[in-house]
Amino acid sequence: MKKIWYVFGMLIVLTGMILSAGCISTPSDTPTPVTSVPTTTPTPVPTPAEVMQGQELTVTDTGKTISIRIIQKKFGSEVEEILKKGSAANPKPAPGQYAVMLKISETYESGDEAAKVVAPYHYEIYVNGIGYPAVSAALPNGYTPLSTTNILKYAKIEGWLTYIIPQGDAKLAYEVKDEPLGFIRINY
Repeated sequence: MKKIWYVFGMLIVLTGMILSAGCISTPSDTPTPVTSVPTTTPTPVPTPAEVMQGQELTVTDTGKTISIRIIQKKFGSEVEEILKKGSAANPKPAPGQYAVMLKISETYESGDEAAKVVAPYHYEIYVNGIGYPAVSAALPNGYTPLSTTNILKYAKIEGWLTYIIPQGDAKLAYEVKDEPLGFIRINY
């Protein structure tokens, strides 16, 4: 009797296996649809604006629109004399270089209500594609250096920046995170 139940149980198991075999799927010849991955087009980096000396450069720095102008420029032996009057420790140009002083005006035109940082490190002179930062110099009376400060919307600040640069095609750049946002070509 045990054998009958054993055989009967085996028949039930085999029948279940045969019936379930039809439900097992096999790989089909139909290809799986491919989902397309959208490609992103890189955002083009805007070309920095460039104006001639005497014109106003307008740039947007972290959501704040500012205008910059070179009010006055001095170069060569005139600047060397001014630097001598300021301090004997002031930098002197090496052969093939010359000193330049620029009086800059920066105006905070529009943007959010937060104050805007004004700093000498925002300005570099590029000569033949190479950037030269302003040098630290003690200036005599009558020459107020452009110093690091904050200005509010519609405020304007002016000050002098001093550079030691090689001769060549020169333009003043306004920079943020070492990227020029715009240039003012310097005429000599």
